[in-house]
Amino acid sequence: MAEENGFTDVGPLELPPAVGNGFPLPPPPIYSCTLTPELVAKAREELQEKPEWRLRDVQALRDMVLKEQPNLRTRLDDAFLLRFLRARKFDYDRALQLLLNYHASRRTWPEVFQDLRPSTVKHVLDSGFLTVLPHPDPQGRYVLCLQPGESWCLHGQVYSAEVQQPTKKW
Repeated sequence: MAEENGFTDVGPLELPPAVGNGFPLPPPPIYSCTLTPELVAKAREELQEKPEWRLRDVQALRDMVLKEQPNLRTRLDDAFLLRFLRARKFDYDRALQLLLNYHASRRTWPEVFQDLRPSTVKHVLDSGFLTVLPHPDPQGRYVLCLQPGESWCLHGQVYSAEVQQPTKKW
């Protein structure tokens, strides 16, 4: 499967540099949940994340990566893999596909991920392309809006976009 999808080399590693002269890397840190009790309840309800199964689920995804993508150079620590599981509601297959897509994006557009800091994307934020609505929604979440304007360029092609003003007020 790795060869079919072309995911054998992802470019620069996200792994920490080796310690000493040929000594093995230290073990990854043990995951410690930092979610508030409210967020634990929300994760259980919306993501089917059960604290008692969390490490088992992370290990299952880690095993899938090692078995199905043995040449994929990626981080395998609990906190990193948990991001992909949460993003796909603990569906192992979909989480693995998201991880593969993440690495494909890093390989395809290395300039986007290289030196990624707020200061490097300040010009995009200042252009008004991305804005945050001034008030959160009823659940307290802030809403990010993309406003490309009348026309914008993506990969050398110009697209027209009609951006409507939000009509719903929270």
